[in-house]
Amino acid sequence: MNARKIVPVVVAVAVLGGGFAIVASSMQSGVFNLTLEEALAATDTLGSKEFKVGGNVLAGSVAKGSNTFETSFTITDIGNHRLDCLYQGALPDPFAEGREVIVQGHLEGPGRMRISKITVKCPSKYQEAGVTEEQADQYYKNKYENGHKEAAPTDARQGAKADPNRTF
Repeated sequence: MNARKIVPVVVAVAVLGGGFAIVASSMQSGVFNLTLEEALAATDTLGSKEFKVGGNVLAGSVAKGSNTFETSFTITDIGNHRLDCLYQGALPDPFAEGREVIVQGHLEGPGRMRISKITVKCPSKYQEAGVTEEQADQYYKNKYENGHKEAAPTDARQGAKADPNRTF
């Protein structure tokens, strides 16, 4: 066989092999994003795989362990599904009961998760002064239910007619 024909074949095989290796490695290290209900239902299939799940920190569930950097708490969702969580490390400053969090980790058993990473959602950080979290939640809920239209029927901040030129 002549060298002109071999070189393109070798290059094509190398490119395809490299692409396959990248795809295979990215599939192994991927982290699933699950709802709380999905995570609890998939306890048997998840095993020790890392995944992310969101929920609200249940009031009265936060407890410090004997080690000052160990914290246990429970997250819950609107369907009252619950997942006990154990985190080793310094908690983020905005972490508090009732706050919405996204946790990443793996299951240690049915309904118990070992957390490797916590993200606390802080909607009030980006809101104008004088707007409560409940008002902002209602505003965005109305906006979502109305198909993300620019102008909602009422302004969630003051109950007045919405100003389409005003940003929230």
